[in-house]
Amino acid sequence: MRSIETYFLSLVVFLSTIQIQAQTSDAKAQEIVSKAIEVHGGDLFQQRKVSFTFRGKRHSVNQDDKSYLNDRTFTEDGDKIRDVLDNGVFKRYINGEDSGKSKRQLSRAFEDVNAVSYFAMLPYKLNDQAVVKQYIGEVVIRSATYDKVKVTFQGEGSGDSPDNVLYYWFDRKTGHMEFLAYNKGGNRFRSAYNQRVVDGIRFADYINFSGGDYSSRDISEYDKLYDQGKLKELSRIILEDVKVEAKG
Repeated sequence: MRSIETYFLSLVVFLSTIQIQAQTSDAKAQEIVSKAIEVHGGDLFQQRKVSFTFRGKRHSVNQDDKSYLNDRTFTEDGDKIRDVLDNGVFKRYINGEDSGKSKRQLSRAFEDVNAVSYFAMLPYKLNDQAVVKQYIGEVVIRSATYDKVKVTFQGEGSGDSPDNVLYYWFDRKTGHMEFLAYNKGGNRFRSAYNQRVVDGIRFADYINFSGGDYSSRDISEYDKLYDQGKLKELSRIILEDVKVEAKG
């Protein structure tokens, strides 16, 4: 069964690639996100190829502001599988041969490759063209001060994106993205841990929480619930064997 976080993240990646005619992010929110991208790796997000293992499958992300190439490799029932997402075109290779299956037939695999690359490369993806950012204000979580930013999506073809709402929390002192929350497929809140820098790019693992007894509360309140210890841990999002390499 497809995980809730995979469903959510794959939808976000789809929506964030939609072209829109006007950017409506407010200046404060854009400033915060731009600072976060800079302190997490800046131009290296585009200049380097990133690879890592997630839940037993090896992923690579190769992107810039005009194109992207994501793939993953793993072994299943003795076959060597390679899934390739090249600027929206998805193909699966089995033992080196094109499987001939369409993206629709492989929709779950397509969504997984999209989703994993998206969360691994945050906060860089927050400057995608369809992302609309709004500064909410300053909040205190466990004695530290954060800037809170709301994210929505807009543009022709964006489907139900107006209902897709996310929040991000950035440490006021460091600019690092420490928390995020989303409401697609269930209300969720993620807390970053094991933050580390690999060849100039900052990566993090996440503890994934649900609202527990407070699941009906709006995700804009999840920072308070987390601060009060009222959220319920669901899973861990862990990137293993992260490598950053110069593009060939």
